[in-house]
Amino acid sequence: MIGDDACTTLVELLKKMMDIIGSIEKDRQQKSAVKSVKTPKIKIGKLSKKDFDKLQQSGREFKYITVPAEKHKELEETVKKMGGSFFDAQLGDDKNHVIAVPASQLDLLNMALKHVVAKDLIDDPSVDLKDGNDLISEEDMPLVRNMLNKYDIPVISFKTADNKYMNVVPKEYEGQYAEAMKEVGEVKAQIDNIDVVRFDQTAPLNNLDKLADTVKIEEAEELANYGLDIEFVKIDSENTAILYKPEIADDVKKAREEYAQSLKDSEDYVIDVMDNVITLDIEKLMIPELCDDKSIFMKVPNTKGQDYISLDRDEIEIINNGKTVRAELDFSRSYTVYDAEGAAKREDTGLSLAKYFNTKSLRANEKTQVFKYGTDGEELRRIDLYSRKKNELISTKLDTADNIRIALKEHHLSPRAIEKLLSDINEKLTEKQKEIFKYSAEKTEIVYADVPNIGEYLAQTQLSRNVVTAAECRTEIPKGTGAKCCVHDKNNNTYAIFPVSSVGFIKAQLADLGYAENAARELAEKIARAYRPGDNIPHETKQLETEELKKISENNAELANVGYCKSGDKAIIVKEDSENYHYMQIEKDTPFTDIEKALREDFGIVDDISAAIAVKKLQSEGIIAEPKIKETKEAEIGQITSRIMEVRNKESGESVLVNINAVDTEKLIALGLTEKAANDIKKSVGKSIEEAAHPEKQTLGGLVRYAEIAGEKLKEAGKAALEKVKTIPGNIGKGDER
Repeated sequence: MIGDDACTTLVELLKKMMDIIGSIEKDRQQKSAVKSVKTPKIKIGKLSKKDFDKLQQSGREFKYITVPAEKHKELEETVKKMGGSFFDAQLGDDKNHVIAVPASQLDLLNMALKHVVAKDLIDDPSVDLKDGNDLISEEDMPLVRNMLNKYDIPVISFKTADNKYMNVVPKEYEGQYAEAMKEVGEVKAQIDNIDVVRFDQTAPLNNLDKLADTVKIEEAEELANYGLDIEFVKIDSENTAILYKPEIADDVKKAREEYAQSLKDSEDYVIDVMDNVITLDIEKLMIPELCDDKSIFMKVPNTKGQDYISLDRDEIEIINNGKTVRAELDFSRSYTVYDAEGAAKREDTGLSLAKYFNTKSLRANEKTQVFKYGTDGEELRRIDLYSRKKNELISTKLDTADNIRIALKEHHLSPRAIEKLLSDINEKLTEKQKEIFKYSAEKTEIVYADVPNIGEYLAQTQLSRNVVTAAECRTEIPKGTGAKCCVHDKNNNTYAIFPVSSVGFIKAQLADLGYAENAARELAEKIARAYRPGDNIPHETKQLETEELKKISENNAELANVGYCKSGDKAIIVKEDSENYHYMQIEKDTPFTDIEKALREDFGIVDDISAAIAVKKLQSEGIIAEPKIKETKEAEIGQITSRIMEVRNKESGESVLVNINAVDTEKLIALGLTEKAANDIKKSVGKSIEEAAHPEKQTLGGLVRYAEIAGEKLKEAGKAALEKVKTIPGNIGKGDER
């Protein structure tokens, strides 16, 4: 019998191939203008074990390609030279061959196909070069190939210099090609609007014990001050996960909204630091012709161009990409003030000069509400915070952060907003100013919990909130743990959740949900791309028990290497020999005479009993009709094949297979029938065989009936003659008297 490790893969392979072949034949018939040929009920083929082993090693996903029959041999040789492999389905018609190739070698096959047929196609005037008003991207080519294969459109694809593809198709397929490419666009748009999330389920998505969010560490520190029952889990140096029960979700939401608002409030303030640090715009204030290697000559702002000062180059710093001069005025030092010609006018202290530079806030206007803290005398060392939103100016002398914190609290800013403002102020201060400010950030110590797989739990929470509660579920929401994929179709706001499974299984599930063939295939592959290394993906054929190969008979030597499986309303029978797997697909309601013939001619079944056992198995599976039953007083008789009948004892229910041409009465008696019943069955079968063999001859029963009818007619004729004699006159027959 076929090994268990190979049989399920083989059955799925054959099943897919048969389905593809049937689809291709159907499409070809629909496209043909001539009268379609009736699809055969039985399809036969074989697969060499060598090819099967190669295909198994290269993966379980296969693509089916139709190639010109006259190019098949040349293509096979070319593929082998390139190190590839495929197998011939040995189906198709006189002009075409259907071959199966591993999905991973599809590009290799296409390359070989180009070598074999491209020149003929290009030189053929009936061929249409699709120079691609829209060339196809490398990413979209698998979808394009699948779509063209679906409609059996012959195509050769050439890669261009910019890594895009140009297709070559026969002119008679131009309309079909255009429609197929239109469908490609529709499928791509549909798939692009579907989100796939792979996650490890730890709890039911519609009944999570705790909710979870990702926040910045700064926000986590703020939330820790609210006294809520929140569990903190560190993710990395910047992010923290928060876990909390659904009952306090509204409280957590409110706290987070307050935090977000505090950030907005702090960002609304513009910070200006006023001190002995001055800045001068080089382009507007510097007088180049009066500058030298040791000093620069600058206008003093807010003097209407009347006053100038000279600063030593070692006292200044060029900043802002060479656009600005930065310097520190010594309040106790005396500086010379010059006129426009460079002549000395007077001496001013640094404190006096600073007033020209550090003027009142230019951001305020007559409607601005000003709050002063220690700056009534226009303190030169001060910090101005201006709120655009409130048109409010908070002006405080350069003081400690603790004192400024107290001032800011009067303006109803949240603790988080105040801390953010103090941090921003500290960033603007010089090292000397920081010595006065003495800022240290207030941080809440967080105790972090150790929660394994926090990332997975976060993913489940997001799915629960954003998908489960917001979209319609089209599958059952799984309760068990393990690797899952959530497929959120934003085209119709629905979702489905599947366990991590084979592409074939997922594709079948998507088809059940109503996705068209190509959309289901592309989406299944998109889901598979979301899998992680190490995911244990079940074998495709293990998903459905009906797809596993079963023995036809346990104790028939001729059927020892023959198995079958039921696939929908079809059956696949596989026979193994030393070199090949022979396979046969049987449609529902196929006449048993056709099956018997195929078993004998294509599978080499010799014994009548062996063929009958196989047919009987198909009958029991509902693939073909049960035999018509003829009843006698003691038995039920049904013809299984042309040479074998089944006789069942009506009383015991036991049955036996009997050769119609040589009925063994001893077998029937052993079955529990009386000797008379066994002989009657033998005579009846013999009579039926004789009548079927010589329909032109009169049967014994007919002769007996004829004799009976003839006898009746003779009797009736004799009676009629006697009556006639009685009516003759009395003198007739007597002598004359003289």
